[in-house]
Amino acid sequence: MAKFPILKVPDVVFREITSTMTPIEIYQKENEEELCLTHVSLEEMFRIYSNLTLLFSSPGINWILLFSELELDAFWEYTERILKTEFNGFTVCGEIALKFRSFEYKDARWLKIEDLFNIRNSYSVELGTTNFDCSDVNQFLHYWSDCDKDMMEQININLREGTQIDMQEILKNFITISDSYRCFIKARNMRHRKYIVGELEFIENEIRFSAWDPFKEDRLYQYLVLKLVYQKRDCEKKIRENEKKCRGLPSADKTKFQLELEELERKLTVLNRDFVV
Repeated sequence: MAKFPILKVPDVVFREITSTMTPIEIYQKENEEELCLTHVSLEEMFRIYSNLTLLFSSPGINWILLFSELELDAFWEYTERILKTEFNGFTVCGEIALKFRSFEYKDARWLKIEDLFNIRNSYSVELGTTNFDCSDVNQFLHYWSDCDKDMMEQININLREGTQIDMQEILKNFITISDSYRCFIKARNMRHRKYIVGELEFIENEIRFSAWDPFKEDRLYQYLVLKLVYQKRDCEKKIRENEKKCRGLPSADKTKFQLELEELERKLTVLNRDFVV
């Protein structure tokens, strides 16, 4: 059977063909982010654009016009057509509102913090105006830490108007490491999850939280430091419990835990070059 360029076929034919295909058949190289085409006419380009929007949902669409490669008339023709492209908005609320792969709500005051607990396997979440305070964010982070599934890769939350960011309240009961502008936490429940390192940035009234897979992305260093800090805190807890149990008297367990603590502190000193613990 002869091959043909599926993105250039008429809309009616395109819909008929793709209705019987699986997503993998539609686009075999699903990991590629760019599709390069030779020169096509304006109408062909917008037909391809229309067909792509039917196939793939996207949190945003960027048009890049290279002025050096277009005639002036063609440049203005494209610009005019892009500016006239209609984008339809619609209101979504209830459970379905948080079921999308990526979504943005400029006014999210209708959301309760418990609603965010329903997020699963999302990529990007943008919440504009909310009624959340620092205590709410702390509650959300604890839920993320204990959740048995990945929730999202990135969420940006604007706090309730007039709320001042209180880092101590937001990170209450968390073990953290930090540098000059970021804080890192580790999920307590790591079973069946990939994105287990959390990164927090605070910008004015906005909290930006990203979740990372340390074994595939550039956060392995942070994960290893956090892991040692967790082990150190756990060892310190065992020492305190042992001292309470033995009422301050010497014990073999105390000596063992003390040696373990010294070794963890040594490893942490060698590994950690950048973070405040």
